[in-house]
Amino acid sequence: MNKLGLFAFATQFAPRLFQVRRRTWVAVGVGLLVLVGLLIWAAVASIGWFFGQAQGLMGAAPEAVRSAMEQAVPGVREKLGEFVPAIKPPQPRRDVSGTDLGPVARYPGLARTYWHREGRQVTIEYEGEADYAAVLDHYAKGFATQGFAQTVQSAQPGAETHEYIRGAERVVFKITQTARDSVSARIETSLQ
Repeated sequence: MNKLGLFAFATQFAPRLFQVRRRTWVAVGVGLLVLVGLLIWAAVASIGWFFGQAQGLMGAAPEAVRSAMEQAVPGVREKLGEFVPAIKPPQPRRDVSGTDLGPVARYPGLARTYWHREGRQVTIEYEGEADYAAVLDHYAKGFATQGFAQTVQSAQPGAETHEYIRGAERVVFKITQTARDSVSARIETSLQ
């Protein structure tokens, strides 16, 4: 068997390449461009998918570690918070001056962050970490048990405004979900 060298093989193969039609070369070129385009698209799509997966894991991992630490060693978050301020648990807000008005008691866990009186009109705002639906339900049931008639003024997935009327007494209640587990509630009423 005769073993040809690379140069000898190229000299025998080169004349055959020149016999291929121009249309075939164009088709091969277009096919290669399409293949390269598909490979680039697949690479970008894969990188995007991996980045999305990593973002989901990064958001879940710290919470899982925190809850595992709290179960293993109760109070570890407070102790570590003395040395590492970033993991210190949030401090409850202090109430601003003023009084809670209205027939319904303030939802537990909310702090009074705003109190304003202009003439007989009083506006009070509360904020805190609480479940949006639970706060809305608390005030709706509270006003209903006090004999108030409810009218919905506006409603969106993260905010609602209700008007409660009993005789000459009128209370406007606005609730907004400010973050995932944070709620802001506003009560506007007139002093009798």
